[in-house]
Amino acid sequence: MNQHITPNLTTLIDSASYPCNDYFHVGDGKILAISHIEHTTLHFLKHIFKLSNVLHVPHITKSLLSIKKFCHHNHVHFEFHDSVFYVKDLISKEVLLSD
Repeated sequence: MNQHITPNLTTLIDSASYPCNDYFHVGDGKILAISHIEHTTLHFLKHIFKLSNVLHVPHITKSLLSIKKFCHHNHVHFEFHDSVFYVKDLISKEVLLSD
């Protein structure tokens, strides 16, 4: 599944009940129910990033980010190095976020 996942419903904007009976399968074999879907934003310094179609999975322990979807919806790309990563604008190549 190529989706954003969160255990925290309060971070979602205008969440709606998930319309299907799909489940999220985790690496240890557990099958977790998806309860809601919607969108949210991430705020970093002067940049706001959109996350569309975030799935609320109440029993997952950590949030998961789909790099592919994040890049597509925000017109950015990730650059990974051994001790740092950058999120850069696709056109200007400006660094929007780093760690």
